[in-house]
Amino acid sequence: MRKICIEEHWGTPETEELRMRWLKSIVFRVTLDSEIRNRLLQKMWSFEARLPVMDEYGIAVQVISLSSPGVQGIADPREAVYAAKKLNDAQAELIHKYPDRFAGFAALPLQSPKEAADELERAVTQLGFRGAMIHGHTHGEYLDAEKFRVVWERAEALNAPLYLHVNEPMVDQMKIYQGRPELLGPTWCWGVETATHALRIIFGGMFDAYPKAALILDHMGESLPYVLGRLDEGFTLVGGKKSGKLKKMPSEYFRENVWITTSGKFFPETLQCAIRAIGADRILFATDYPFADTREAVEQIENSPVGEEDKERIFHLNAERLLGL
Repeated sequence: MRKICIEEHWGTPETEELRMRWLKSIVFRVTLDSEIRNRLLQKMWSFEARLPVMDEYGIAVQVISLSSPGVQGIADPREAVYAAKKLNDAQAELIHKYPDRFAGFAALPLQSPKEAADELERAVTQLGFRGAMIHGHTHGEYLDAEKFRVVWERAEALNAPLYLHVNEPMVDQMKIYQGRPELLGPTWCWGVETATHALRIIFGGMFDAYPKAALILDHMGESLPYVLGRLDEGFTLVGGKKSGKLKKMPSEYFRENVWITTSGKFFPETLQCAIRAIGADRILFATDYPFADTREAVEQIENSPVGEEDKERIFHLNAERLLGL
């Protein structure tokens, strides 16, 4: 069965320097073992190394994007704009080298929203990218802010999905994790941060303003597909339905404007629950290369007790439809 995976990271020694600069501003963070980190970096930097892995597990196409935080970790907006153009051009060259095996999501300098919208348009119309990878908040600013409407407007016009990827919470939000470092990173805080960001977008009315805009959420939707009933109930209890702030119930936006991916590890019952909650048409395959094991990512779906037609939608049909692959 053909497979397209859409959360596959790449980088260079230069982007690792950018990441290390960004990490200095974060008080609480996950620190990987240096040997593991170096091994992951080599996998991320070498495209010759990833092609045999793709072939072994039947992956036809990877949709690649810069590893977190991309260019969003840069403090100077002008530097961010320059870096985004340079790195998007470099990514386009990689894709051009292997045109049948890779596609791309753009890096956006959200420090300057108008320039970010322009770069999204350039990346889609000139470089052939399929959307953009957004690494969470940009120095504490979230995508529901008024200043980012220009980005949403351009994304809708271009039919270019925005992929919301995990990021570290802001320092002033980290007190709840103090003394419990095991809750940092992928264990818990990344998911809470990303889910909250997605809810800000929904409750901020972005999909009322831009009803054809598409948002992709990683890691099986960061738990949101499994609490849609609670979101609707809470929205009603606090008077949100009567207020007229949103045209629809929260779950309706999730089922109409949001897609989720299988990136990272999950249990088969998680996939079954997601299918029942939002439908197999809203789920996309991703391996989270190189941070998760490709074999496990493939086998977890192959061995899940779901129908072959649903597996085919998840492995490739949905990505072909949404991203035009």
